[in-house]
Amino acid sequence: MSDKTLEESVVDMESRLVFQEDAIDHLNKVITEQHKEIDVLQQQIRYVYAQIKQLSEQQQDGAPQNDAPPHY
Repeated sequence: MSDKTLEESVVDMESRLVFQEDAIDHLNKVITEQHKEIDVLQQQIRYVYAQIKQLSEQQQDGAPQNDAPPHY
């Protein structure tokens, strides 16, 4: 292998390394953003679940229990 070919190989590998580092940084940012979004969505789901549970309990408390419907 000549010196020129070796130098070209090193430059090529350095270029690939820089590209891979950039890609990894970009993917890390995307993952971090998605993690934050998932956290927000989980909080929203817990809130909606609590609201549904509260409404369900209110309906059960206000509704007559096992009463026969009025007959005409």
